[in-house]
Amino acid sequence: MKPYEKNGSGTKRVALVCTNFTMQSAFGLLILALNSARLGYETLIYFTFEGLNMIRPGKLKNLLYFPTGVNPSEPKVERYTEELRKKMEDKDIPFVEDMLEMAQLEGVKFLACKTSADLFDLGQDDFIDGVEIMVAEDFMKKATHSDLHMVF
Repeated sequence: MKPYEKNGSGTKRVALVCTNFTMQSAFGLLILALNSARLGYETLIYFTFEGLNMIRPGKLKNLLYFPTGVNPSEPKVERYTEELRKKMEDKDIPFVEDMLEMAQLEGVKFLACKTSADLFDLGQDDFIDGVEIMVAEDFMKKATHSDLHMVF
């Protein structure tokens, strides 16, 4: 068996975990998820804690960019976010909202942590279509046989 066949399907698998709800975490997460899917890898994203907001309808409009060294309570954060979005638009770089939709359309599996969902009183109807709520144990079983693991 080749090393990349350890998950039994012969397809490489990438397991990503999203715990944060910031522009920089979302951007890095989705760039890697999209490229992973485009390479033909089975790609899973396990959203937990504040990362659950990534897959809740209407929440991405609240996503902010927190540059290193800037106090998150400063009003500058909103200005930095607007500036970043303008720069993305000027350079024809997709917004996080678009990348999230592209990732799902390209086969990235979105998994919501059941414990976090329970903690925040969230159920299936609180997430975008296609999200599977999964206990950590089941995610770990899938992730254990992945070729690459990353946390955002």
